[in-house]
Amino acid sequence: MSLRTSWYRWALALWALVWMVVEMPGGAYSWHYFSHGSALLFGGAGANPPGGLHLYANYPGLQIGPFAFVCAQLLRSIGPDNGVVAGQLAMTAAGLLVLHTLERCVVTARPDLLRRPAALRRTLVLGGGVFLVVWESLAVHYGHLDDALALLCAVLAVRALLADAPAAAGLCLGLAVDAKPWALAFLPLVLAAPRIRRRHVAVYAAVTVLLAWLPFVLADPGTLSATQYAIVNEPSSALRALGVGTAGTPSWDRLAQLVVGCGLGLWAVVRGRWEAVLLLGVGARIALDPGVYAYYTAGLLVGALCWELLGLRHPVPIWSLTAFAGLHLAPGLVGNQALLGDLRLWTVLLLVAGAMLVPRDWCADRSLPGATPAAIADPAQVHGDLHRLPRRLETTSR
Repeated sequence: MSLRTSWYRWALALWALVWMVVEMPGGAYSWHYFSHGSALLFGGAGANPPGGLHLYANYPGLQIGPFAFVCAQLLRSIGPDNGVVAGQLAMTAAGLLVLHTLERCVVTARPDLLRRPAALRRTLVLGGGVFLVVWESLAVHYGHLDDALALLCAVLAVRALLADAPAAAGLCLGLAVDAKPWALAFLPLVLAAPRIRRRHVAVYAAVTVLLAWLPFVLADPGTLSATQYAIVNEPSSALRALGVGTAGTPSWDRLAQLVVGCGLGLWAVVRGRWEAVLLLGVGARIALDPGVYAYYTAGLLVGALCWELLGLRHPVPIWSLTAFAGLHLAPGLVGNQALLGDLRLWTVLLLVAGAMLVPRDWCADRSLPGATPAAIADPAQVHGDLHRLPRRLETTSR
């Protein structure tokens, strides 16, 4: 591909590097969790209290999946300062890979857009541009490897579904959960697969999750209590805007995030809008989370881009720009904490409602070229499980 036609990719890469440099001073704010946790996991059996398979039971504050700790251990071994710079570079590259993967998804699922590339490029440049600003905050300022891995794996799962690779899709969904448990909200993507593929996706996802988490539970049942770890309910949180005024995390909150996220995802699949699953899952997390960390917004922007590029007939970065303005720009402009909480909540609700309630005519055509007869689901059968399964996922990419 010539430089003339791929200029926007180079522009986005340069944009990412600019924001990486901007975020470098005072960066890696949370990297110590990954360096400490990976050291405890791989060499902390003799620590007091012990790590190893007792890690989550004895250190419930480490709300990070084992897959993220494995990657952190690798990064620590190849870079100085416990792998800080290596981690920042790797996560910056992961953000660009997210954009590249979403673009490849469009090539597979939306060949019609290749005949009118202006809309695709506009959404990638504007939506991808604001996404990278927030992603670099996650990757460089905070250094949240677990969230970066969970979001990357979720996007790779979407790519695998579109490529009719059920094993890879299930593996990626499982690894997302193994990096960060809140990624369980993405599991409705299993039911977005064609009926004959769902079992494969589900089995690979379940096995991947169990292989990572079950050893910890069997070695120390106290691992399960780590799910009740509480953080401060911030004055500007959407949870407070909903009327929950407790000082910390309510005991029901983590389960509610999962139930609401999965419920919204299932609703999206039933309505034939599986492309919104990532947006809805992250939206439920933000709406019900007591925290207001800026890196949460990166997940919402990944979901917004997935919906805009794959779900809309004419891609427009309205969801991305709205999320960026309401959750990333507003905290720097508004000083009233209660107002920020209301804005945070209503931004998420607007994005969710927009994705689920826009007219059908605004959504992409579900009839895709290249679908094989064996892959086309019988609408009557799908109705018995999940009504109106999108045909896009039934496209076979050879």
